[in-house]
Amino acid sequence: MLAASFLFALTMLFAKLLSHSMGSVEVTFWRNAIGLIVLLLVVLKKPIKNSGGRPFTLMFRGIIGTVALLTFFYTISATSLSNAIIYAKTEPIFTALLAFFLLGEKLKAKSIIAIFIGFLGVAVLSGLHFDYLHVVGILTGFLSALAYTSVRSLKAYYDARTVVLSFMFFGVIIPCILMIASEVYTSQFFAFALSPFIMPKGNDWIWIILMGLAAAYGQLFMTRAYFYAKAGLVSTVSYSVVLFASLFGILLGDILPTAMMLAGAILIVFSGILLSREK
Repeated sequence: MLAASFLFALTMLFAKLLSHSMGSVEVTFWRNAIGLIVLLLVVLKKPIKNSGGRPFTLMFRGIIGTVALLTFFYTISATSLSNAIIYAKTEPIFTALLAFFLLGEKLKAKSIIAIFIGFLGVAVLSGLHFDYLHVVGILTGFLSALAYTSVRSLKAYYDARTVVLSFMFFGVIIPCILMIASEVYTSQFFAFALSPFIMPKGNDWIWIILMGLAAAYGQLFMTRAYFYAKAGLVSTVSYSVVLFASLFGILLGDILPTAMMLAGAILIVFSGILLSREK
């Protein structure tokens, strides 16, 4: 998970560089297209063996994961890397709430306090000003919670590479459809999901290849981590991505976080770690 976090932070770095010359939907497409090729080559060397039995859950993970990636890359293009990753790391808060409302799991007192701290952190981070960007950022956390929950439910039925391939397959198809749709339809409400295709130029191709490689291996390492270790441990270690992304953001010239932004980030991370330790 530590290796996955570093690779995901690298993915964010290259996505940020690409956001200056193309839309977030196209960044999502290239991220998955390169990764899909890499993983198919890996599969050719070592064929996949699945017991199967959860095809709709597998599809759900791919579709929801792609939409979460669309909102995530939109957030990266519109704000600093540190802010983007902090919004994404609200995932444990929504995972706890989904387990309570959908699965009937009980919430311990510590979990309730952690959820409250997490939402307080979101409020502080946003400055109580919930514009489109903040809503899309929080949506990333919610959709990621749905996607990661499905990953854990698939481990008894599919090879880790199958789960990642499903995600990347839909991550190629859905952005293609959205880029075609953006040529005839525009919407401020769906700005995160509608942007036209722009042919990459020059260094863009280098960033695309590096982003795809980092994303593919990061996704594979993360999925294996959730397959083979306790979710609480994996989730806690995953917060190292906040440090990596913040450092890369500083290298790119992101503004340093204000005291309020830093306080909100600390509250969200603290909340996530508390919830992770409850799993």
